[in-house]
Amino acid sequence: MNIEYEIVFACDNGERYLDIDQKSIKKQIKGLSEEEKEKKIREIYDATGKENNVKKSYFANYDITEDRWYEDIRFLNGKKYKGQVDLLVGGSPCQSFSRGTLFYDYARLIKEIQPKAFIFENVTGLLNHDDGKTWNVIKDVFENLNYHIKFKVMDAQFYGLPQMRKRVFVVGINNNIDYKKEFE
Repeated sequence: MNIEYEIVFACDNGERYLDIDQKSIKKQIKGLSEEEKEKKIREIYDATGKENNVKKSYFANYDITEDRWYEDIRFLNGKKYKGQVDLLVGGSPCQSFSRGTLFYDYARLIKEIQPKAFIFENVTGLLNHDDGKTWNVIKDVFENLNYHIKFKVMDAQFYGLPQMRKRVFVVGINNNIDYKKEFE
């Protein structure tokens, strides 16, 4: 199947970890324009001295420009893309369920952008982490954003990839869209 698409924006820090916390970064970008904020965030990540291999791969495989690439979801202003995105695809690191909050930034982007649909991917442990409480929170957050959601565990080996890799995929369709019953 050949589906025509355009990548509106992309974001990934390429596993470049910072020695500076979010609060300190917010102080550095306070009062800056959106463009200046994005530039400062890039400078902070570039100062790690590590290459963003995810970005390098992305630019080699997709038609995207520097001004539509973001290093850190925590500082991405989704409001500038409201009404421009049909499908938002992403996920948060699996370890964030025990020590972080990046899922909430993904949810914030859904709220700000209001895509017609989204796909959220993660490890299957998401479903039973903390006796299922984590999954219930995530499900509730998505539903409270006005999305009808379904999820399914899928294994990469059954989709043409040479590895056994199970992942949970959550699909959300905006409740304002008259989706077909096949989604059920």
